[in-house]
Amino acid sequence: MASSPPPQRVAIDQLSVLALRLGLIGLVGYGMLLVWGKLQFVLLPFAVAVLLSALLEPVARTLHGRLRLPRWIAAVLTVLGTIVLVAGILTWIAPDIFSKAEQLVNQVEDGIRQLPSVLHDLGVKDSDVQRFTDQLTKKLEESLGSIGGELSTGVVSVAQGVASVAASIFLALMMLIYLLIDGSGFWRGALRFVPRERRPSWHRAGKRSWRAVTLYVRSQVLVAAIDGIGIGVGLWILGIDLALPLGVFTFIVAFLPYVGAILAGIAAALVALSTDGVDGMLGAIVVTIIVQQVEGNILYPLLIGRSLRLHPMTVLLGVGAGGALLGIAGAFLATPLIAAVAAGAGWLDEEDHPDGLGHEPPDDGAGPPPGASAGGAASASGGAPQPAGGW
Repeated sequence: MASSPPPQRVAIDQLSVLALRLGLIGLVGYGMLLVWGKLQFVLLPFAVAVLLSALLEPVARTLHGRLRLPRWIAAVLTVLGTIVLVAGILTWIAPDIFSKAEQLVNQVEDGIRQLPSVLHDLGVKDSDVQRFTDQLTKKLEESLGSIGGELSTGVVSVAQGVASVAASIFLALMMLIYLLIDGSGFWRGALRFVPRERRPSWHRAGKRSWRAVTLYVRSQVLVAAIDGIGIGVGLWILGIDLALPLGVFTFIVAFLPYVGAILAGIAAALVALSTDGVDGMLGAIVVTIIVQQVEGNILYPLLIGRSLRLHPMTVLLGVGAGGALLGIAGAFLATPLIAAVAAGAGWLDEEDHPDGLGHEPPDDGAGPPPGASAGGAASASGGAPQPAGGW
């Protein structure tokens, strides 16, 4: 009778397997970075198109289902309607935003300069005040400067940016239209690269990933809009200048989970300190805290609940890594990517290690893109599934 290996040998074997897995993950990640660097012009518009299709799919599905429009007409009308809506909003608020952008930056800097005296009056040591303000200035310059620098480089630069951005936007819109028309066809094509016996599992993992992405995108847009409106209206009621630019800034940075709320609150407090003194700063802080408490305790549990099951540390690490590796685009795309990978990988893990957990995820209403077929399961003979989800 063979004796069992000693516990030390088992521990060494487990550590070896773990190290091998981590090495493979690192190697795959490095390869993905190389691919991103070479194909960023295509992959970034594709990622944007996927997220927009998750947001706009209900509109295209309604036009196709209720009005009996062909899928391609429904998709084109959805995209054109979105363009008109966004253009109208920008036409309404953009002049005020751009005219006050420099004033906003100046008042944030002025608020930083006034902050040491406020903290000194509260009994904070001068050395601690100086260290805090230096760190705050550095962080704000890195965050706001990164956003403003990339936007200015990508949109305003006539020499290099305009043609590239215009081409990327056009490519993203074309991809969006095709995803809204036949997202399931793209998914069926991708499944052909998976071994036949694994296609049902990968199909179910894809469905779960798509549901996670749709849930995140739709909920995050609504949360960001409520945050921007709430802080903008609150600052306006307090009589704080630049309420509209700060509301728009809050909406944009709200797509950076956890980090965006801190940036928005700091910017609002510094502007209020510059224009209305300590009382205005305290009022801005109270408004920000109220809005963020409503978001964290009401909106997120109501809209997302426990469906995504993403630990805050995982999100923060993902946002930080995405920003460090791929810039502002990586920071914004990190969370939906993590949600999709976690949902899909979780289902595959349940398939391989059932323990009573291997069941089809219930339909939560986050439907696939138009064109998805109703049948999703593979035949008993192991044939390729017909995906019910666009992703």
